[in-house]
Amino acid sequence: QTGKYHRVLRRLLEPYFAPRFVTNYLKCMDETTSDELESWCEAGEFHSSEVFKMYALRLFYVSAFGNVDEEMIASLHDDFKQWLGGFMSLTTKQIPGTSFAEAMKARDRILDTVDVLIDKFMSENPEDSERAQITIMGRLIYGKDKDNNRVMTRDEMKDNILNLIFAGHDTTYASISTLLYHLSENKDAMDALAAEVSTLSDPLTADELRNAPVLNACIHESWRCDPPVAGSFRKAVKELQHKGYSFGAGSVFNYSILMATTDEKLYKSHEKFEMRRFLPKDHPLYSSDIDSGIDPFQGRSSYPIFGGGTHVCLGKAFAQLELRVLAARLLKGYKVEVRNPEKVYFPVNGWNIEF
Repeated sequence: QTGKYHRVLRRLLEPYFAPRFVTNYLKCMDETTSDELESWCEAGEFHSSEVFKMYALRLFYVSAFGNVDEEMIASLHDDFKQWLGGFMSLTTKQIPGTSFAEAMKARDRILDTVDVLIDKFMSENPEDSERAQITIMGRLIYGKDKDNNRVMTRDEMKDNILNLIFAGHDTTYASISTLLYHLSENKDAMDALAAEVSTLSDPLTADELRNAPVLNACIHESWRCDPPVAGSFRKAVKELQHKGYSFGAGSVFNYSILMATTDEKLYKSHEKFEMRRFLPKDHPLYSSDIDSGIDPFQGRSSYPIFGGGTHVCLGKAFAQLELRVLAARLLKGYKVEVRNPEKVYFPVNGWNIEF
């Protein structure tokens, strides 16, 4: 989105994606994650990283509604898988029987499901209820602008909820499976992380997770090596001059996140997973030989995992929290074995694994 609508939408939602506000979801995230890990372990078999997509949907659903509807989550998962599969179609015409036509049918079913979700939320949570006031779902449905007018039509609600689910569905799966891949390939990092999370409080606290140096260094380095979204686009709103070239208003630019995070001028030994590059200088494992002096928390052009500027990813704090919780709970209570890693590039960048 651009212009006035984008500014109004961000003004409405940003407070509810702020780091401090997102901690309201910690309890349900922790409980959902603990239940999920227990079920994976009790199965007594290796799991495909596909389970992380269902995990992401459960987190979304619990965060919005406080409970889980397994039938609806399974339906969303299946339709998302078919919809994303259509992105690789050779044609964008809805010819009956083609993968693109089937993908668009799946998208329609997703929007129908989102319609049901909106009705469910409104029936269970009237506008003056606590959940309507403190959840992202509630703000999307009931949010008003400074003139007390509803910001979104029904179709705009559906599109934005769809975007939120889509943004978290595959990027969460890619982030988790890629982190586990890199930890399995770097035993020293795995051991250091397991030792650190063993000292965390139970239940987990947001402050401890935010200030756990090895946990955050491992997550940031995994994202640096394999950012889930390898690039994005920006549009010039006015004429630009750069290095003797002129670009008219409306010019569309592609920027590469992957090129930034693998730039040898920015990151020493960029081809290696080295979580020590992001440790604070007073940490026992810190090494000046690998330190690039880049603070990933700032999200500047040297570490644009979540984009930047006015279009920086709204879900940044939510994504960081869910990955911290999953990694902490996993290594706090379990031993992990990873096998059959496979590099993937589309629809997200990262690794598929079995664990």
